[in-house]
Amino acid sequence: MLDLEDIFGHGGPLERALPDFKVRREQLAHGGTRGRRARRTRIPVVEAGTGTGKTFAYLVPALLCGARVLISTGTRTLQDQLFSKDLPLVAAALGRPARVALLKGRANYLCRYRLARADQAVSN
Repeated sequence: MLDLEDIFGHGGPLERALPDFKVRREQLAHGGTRGRRARRTRIPVVEAGTGTGKTFAYLVPALLCGARVLISTGTRTLQDQLFSKDLPLVAAALGRPARVALLKGRANYLCRYRLARADQAVSN
């Protein structure tokens, strides 16, 4: 199995699958953090500036961990991009098909407040 450096690095499956793929150190840093957190069953939150490659940085560990993963976005446009383009592309590049569901609407958006409430409910 490939490690994250192989996946995000030169000649890796993402670079082979995407002609415009750029190797970014930020992806490896975010992906490594997400991978470690997923293994510890923590709830990671990915926040970074535009162009850092955070989408792939959280999709790769999500697909590799084999667990159920919730991805919440702030816009419907990003949600559509993840569901229709990025997720199928990364899953195909890694050879890890995923069963996914798309939930739209304000009631389905996971903000920090709702995350904290859900965490408290699980803790109690």
